[in-house]
Amino acid sequence: MAAGRGRIRYRKQSRAVIAGILLVTLLFCGLLFYRTKALQVRNSRYEARETELQGQIEQERKRSEELEEREIYVQTKKYIEEIAKTKLGLVNPGETLLKPNEEE
Repeated sequence: MAAGRGRIRYRKQSRAVIAGILLVTLLFCGLLFYRTKALQVRNSRYEARETELQGQIEQERKRSEELEEREIYVQTKKYIEEIAKTKLGLVNPGETLLKPNEEE
């Protein structure tokens, strides 16, 4: 009879060990699932930020191109004449400057 009780005790202990191992495994799986979801959320935020930054980079490239074109235009004779006429009131030889009448 002592041998029968020992087997029963061994079976109960082995079931408890299996249940403990199963519980720990389930906890690890739950933790892994939770961390995976957290990483997916973080990844989606990073992807949105990356898209936003790519848009800003494209805008800055366009702005840079416009500034380069403006720099070239500023060095042309046409621009210099335009500034001389509008800001300094100068005219080319042979041109007549007409001012509108200020009638009220």
